[in-house]
Amino acid sequence: MNHKKNYRGVVSKVTSAQFIHRWLMLILAIPIVIWGFTGSYFVLMDIGFIRSDHIAVEKSDKINPLSVSYPISKLYQDFPDAKSINVKSLLQQAVYHVTLTEKTILVSAQSGTQLDAITHEQATKIAQSFQHNNAISPSASIVAAKLLVEQAPAELASRHLPVWQVVFDDMAKTTLYISAQTGDVVTKRHEYWRWFDLFWKWHIMDYDEGEAIDNALLFYSAIGSFIAVFAGCVLLWQRRKRYC
Repeated sequence: MNHKKNYRGVVSKVTSAQFIHRWLMLILAIPIVIWGFTGSYFVLMDIGFIRSDHIAVEKSDKINPLSVSYPISKLYQDFPDAKSINVKSLLQQAVYHVTLTEKTILVSAQSGTQLDAITHEQATKIAQSFQHNNAISPSASIVAAKLLVEQAPAELASRHLPVWQVVFDDMAKTTLYISAQTGDVVTKRHEYWRWFDLFWKWHIMDYDEGEAIDNALLFYSAIGSFIAVFAGCVLLWQRRKRYC
């Protein structure tokens, strides 16, 4: 009889709201703190700033129609497989942006000759066009300008290669990724964005790619948290007379 009573006592204790609440909260304490900390960062930081929406050229160069002397009809004859052709300004020069099946090229809007890939000097000039009071600090200097051809860093999609990686020494360590084919800024990054990416991985508990919001670890942690909260509510109800 004593053994049965002890067994029932142990079972009752293990299944009690206090036991469940205490141990689940102990196990989930670290994830809950991380959720709160990272979630606060997401709420407090402006998402537009995180996405570098403020990093843009102060004034866009207008294209002088007189600077476009090579007819687009002739260009279509030169590149019959072109998917699209646009005119844009590159360092105050009118150029054709020609999208082909496997690549994109630039063609002079004056002579119709295909332009070479973006050089180091051109990449730095393009990056410096983003320096003004509302974007990258005018007092910042370029500390590195590196051509990436084969391997892209984690913060850049490999489809953009080859690109120039231009790094500034401002407080945010702003980095511009400039296409070596078109001169376009394909990606902008800074330290606050990198912190956001890191905190996002912690928040969704996907410590690999940081993209799977439906991973098993997050699912079971969320279920455990719900059970812990429910057990806490039951415990509060059981002890309600103490607070009345």
